Amino acid sequence: MEECHALFFDKGMENGAFSGVRYNLQEYLEKYPDAEFEIITDTYNMTITVMEGYIYRDGQEAMAGIISLWTLGEVIADF
Repeated sequence: MEECHALFFDKGMENGAFSGVRYNLQEYLEKYPDAEFEIITDTYNMTITVMEGYIYRDGQEAMAGIISLWTLGEVIADF
């Protein structure tokens, strides 16, 4: 779990810069237990799965986000 991360981007690109917050996956799950993540694109490598999309939480405006998962075995997605 310590190699899995969620990134929230709270501002759009301005002059090539952006801002946001990075949580390890356990922190993200504890801080936002009811958040929904809409996957727009996902990529799979031998040990890394990266999902990019929008994070919806507590009636607030959607934020761009990336969730990165480190895995040792098969990734089985149930959409």
